[in-house]
Amino acid sequence: MESSNNTALVQVEVDGHGVALLKINRPEKRNALSQETIDALISALATVERDAKVRVVILTGSKPTGPFSAGADLAEMMHISSAEAYKTEYLKDLKDAVTSMRKPIIAAVAGFALGGGFELAMMCDIIYAAEDAKFGLPELTVGTIPGAGGTQRLTRVLGKQKAMDMILTSSTMTGKELQNFGLIAQTFPLDTLLTSTLAAAHKIASRSAPIVKLAKQSILNAEETHLEAGLKFERSLYYSSFGLDDRTEGMSAFVEKRQPVFKDK
Repeated sequence: MESSNNTALVQVEVDGHGVALLKINRPEKRNALSQETIDALISALATVERDAKVRVVILTGSKPTGPFSAGADLAEMMHISSAEAYKTEYLKDLKDAVTSMRKPIIAAVAGFALGGGFELAMMCDIIYAAEDAKFGLPELTVGTIPGAGGTQRLTRVLGKQKAMDMILTSSTMTGKELQNFGLIAQTFPLDTLLTSTLAAAHKIASRSAPIVKLAKQSILNAEETHLEAGLKFERSLYYSSFGLDDRTEGMSAFVEKRQPVFKDK
């Protein structure tokens, strides 16, 4: 597995199966998202997006036991004025970097994901978590509100009542509890979280890359549109897949009872 500098704020490792592992590496600050850390993460995401060898991305913390991230670095954030936040569009750069990824990105959460850390996980395409990982949006305890999608993404999945309760009381929920609400795809015992996440990533990486991107695009579109428009969009992507060599290979392999050999075209 190729790896980057162990002292980097975001460590990057790429294995031989097309999976890039991005590790937020600021354990002394509970992986708090300073602007320097955000910039490092944005740079790492851009690098793996360009890398033709990378097919799937996993985002996690640098320690197997966590945390994922404690959210914004409050020592830095407390000095940002309202005018400056508007001018710089604070945190929009991180949201844009994650949500513009064409390759699938999986959050693997151990320990806890709080505030902006939880919002970062929700920006990803899939969340896998340790069963006992803690999730919460405690911004009201420090005099602000979630500002990187927390009120919007949480409400869309949990509904108004549970989102109101969780955010206004600053309560936390475990990975297992959020799995029951559908916010988290799967939970695992802590000691198998990373290996299980890698196994899922390897399965995705074995698919045709352009087909995976079409599927991701169609699923994400479902969050932004009404059903009839979504069905029309899905059909257009579905029909476009008929022109790919990988579609022919996949169906031929099924008929011939063999494993497909996709060539990403």
